[in-house]
Amino acid sequence: MEVNEGLPVYLDIDGHNIEVKYPGKLYWPDDHITKLELVDYYVKIAGTMMPYLEKRPVTLHYFPRGIHKISFYKRDYSAPVPGFIDTYPYEEISQHKTIMVPVVAHKAGIVYLASKGCIEFHTWASKITDIHHPTWAVFDLDISIGENFNLILKATSLLNEYLNSLDLKAFAKTSGGSGMHVYIPVAPKYEFSHVKNWVRKIGEIMQNKYPDIFTLPKKQNKTHDSKLVVIDYMQNVITRNTASVYTVRAKKGATVSTPVSWEEVDNQSFVPADFNIKTVPDRVDKLGDLFAGVLKLQQTLPNLD
Repeated sequence: MEVNEGLPVYLDIDGHNIEVKYPGKLYWPDDHITKLELVDYYVKIAGTMMPYLEKRPVTLHYFPRGIHKISFYKRDYSAPVPGFIDTYPYEEISQHKTIMVPVVAHKAGIVYLASKGCIEFHTWASKITDIHHPTWAVFDLDISIGENFNLILKATSLLNEYLNSLDLKAFAKTSGGSGMHVYIPVAPKYEFSHVKNWVRKIGEIMQNKYPDIFTLPKKQNKTHDSKLVVIDYMQNVITRNTASVYTVRAKKGATVSTPVSWEEVDNQSFVPADFNIKTVPDRVDKLGDLFAGVLKLQQTLPNLD
């Protein structure tokens, strides 16, 4: 059925009434995907996604007119929405000010933000209950020069193999873009600087073991600048944020940052475009949440010296 772009749609999410204005607006015009289809995806996935947002600061990326037009990030959320969005005061030392970072309070909050044009959710590695100690370490793997996703998958497998040798359990997901994310759930007892340096050391080890595959960022402000697979350890800084698990990305095909099994990675049996707002809900219904261990495990990072 064709949706009238100007006629609002009203959704009941656990007793919360959410208005979706201009539901027929084409957010992905090349793929003929509408705003309502985006919202419908988040309605379906909110229950699975919410535990990864709970009590965790989030940076919101809005595309109110679709992915090819103006967009903006929002991480200073001065007007919380009762029942949907809370805020947490965070002191930005570098800018000498306090910002009110948004925290999604309910799965209806995910749908509410999508109804306002938020496509992407990017989460911090720590929770507001212990803001200075991350609950996971992140390996962001990508290539900026050329496209070689099979090489990224090979690198992801090799990284997991090495992490396993340290008795660490890792979890992989697509970034929703051209790269992969590998998460190590950790006990929230390490400073961000410790986690960042630990990930950097792992990167140096992988670079030395496989110099034809891995590299580290060459420039501080340009982390993905190589034909090799770059391990961006700078994701492990308190105010840096990573595309949340199950977030939609403002990219061709409405791709989704999706957990994958190590068998899928090792077999190189997918490309990022396989996981999008049309395919992921059914995948989760069939396979469950492959990332659930990230929420449960609290591992100790081994000494690498």
